[in-house]
Amino acid sequence: MWVRILCLVLMAGAPLAALGERLRLIVETDAGGDPDDEQSLVRFLLYANEWDVEGIIANRPQAREGENRNARRTGLGIVRGHLEAYGKVYDKLRLHDRRYPTAEALSGVTVAGYDDVDDGVRLVIRAVDRDDPRPVWFLNWGTDRGSAESCLKRALDRVMTERGAAGYAAFKRKIRLSSDDKFGDHTWTVEPAFAFWVMPKMPEMDGGRWYHRFSVLTKTAGGFDVRRDALEGHGPLGALYPTNTRPVQKEGDTLTFLNLIPNGLNEPERPEWGSWSGRFGPMEEAAERRYYWANVRDTIDGKANRDFTLSRWAVHVQNDFRARLAWCVTDYAGANHPPEVVVAGARQRAAKAGERIELDASGSRDPDGQKLSFQWMHYPEASGYRGAATRVADTRAARTSVTLPAEAAGQTVHLIVVVTDEGSPALTRYGRIVVRVSPGEN
Repeated sequence: MWVRILCLVLMAGAPLAALGERLRLIVETDAGGDPDDEQSLVRFLLYANEWDVEGIIANRPQAREGENRNARRTGLGIVRGHLEAYGKVYDKLRLHDRRYPTAEALSGVTVAGYDDVDDGVRLVIRAVDRDDPRPVWFLNWGTDRGSAESCLKRALDRVMTERGAAGYAAFKRKIRLSSDDKFGDHTWTVEPAFAFWVMPKMPEMDGGRWYHRFSVLTKTAGGFDVRRDALEGHGPLGALYPTNTRPVQKEGDTLTFLNLIPNGLNEPERPEWGSWSGRFGPMEEAAERRYYWANVRDTIDGKANRDFTLSRWAVHVQNDFRARLAWCVTDYAGANHPPEVVVAGARQRAAKAGERIELDASGSRDPDGQKLSFQWMHYPEASGYRGAATRVADTRAARTSVTLPAEAAGQTVHLIVVVTDEGSPALTRYGRIVVRVSPGEN
């Protein structure tokens, strides 16, 4: 019941992200340790067109011997090596989306975050202080043995000392976290709390820590083959994807940004609604704080498991990655591009129990002129109403309708349209309608 109440309160108190508004991102990576950071960085750079990347901070001054085999032996050197490879495929990527930033632009916001330099700290403070109403999303990919202290923690320490309680609170309110927790007392003890934090790595349940499940669920989804689709014939960026992680294709930090890709399903500050990073619930000890982690399950074929919060989208995730790797070496006409989903009407609606509402995604289009397939679904775990009585008249039609069941009164119903093209690989985008159901006429 408390989850339902929270969902309703959040719907009423905070609007959905504005359509088309780009997120501001800073990544802090301990590249040079576990090679999975380098795997995640390959994927991250292929989505750099989707965000305003305002910083990449490398916080490991020396690569770890044995485990890390990169020829470059500093964290900053490893990141710059990836950016050099990105620069070599930039002209091709730009054919597919002109929003891709240049390698020079990304290099200009890539700095060392070592303990003996302030470059990373200054970058964080400048970004948060910038005259921009959008919050800054901070993604810490790790600060373990051999890496420096998080530059966000250091920035918060400095702001607290120099600006006092009010200045500290104003600064902290502009930060959103999709991140490991490496911020000391700033996360749980020093008030105010962060305005929003989703922790994609934990907890340990249903087979292990959540970030250890990514490889299991996506490694071969949709027929993905890392050698065929990344390492060979896909340019210098894909060739940098290391394979000496345990598990193979670990990508332990990819879940920090898959939820931030604007694909129509993801709603960054609504992690309980489900995304390409899975679905999340409030941390048990969070109380009124908006702190979330991967502690919930979805049900498929009568079985409940946390894995299902991601596995239901895993083919879509990997097909998208595969397509972008192909963009590195392919002209526009020879590649596939995701459909553009248009759902008529408001994304949040009010309706009465028993009412029939129209669902219309017929305005959707494919940039490559391919035929689109549609699938409408009720997402019960994301909804306040989890019953099975919600029935879409024709789940495969672009235009259809749904009648809201009487037992949904006082709750929410999430309706998702899954739109897929006929390309190779087939690419998928979504539309979501959230209906707040009031009691019907007696």
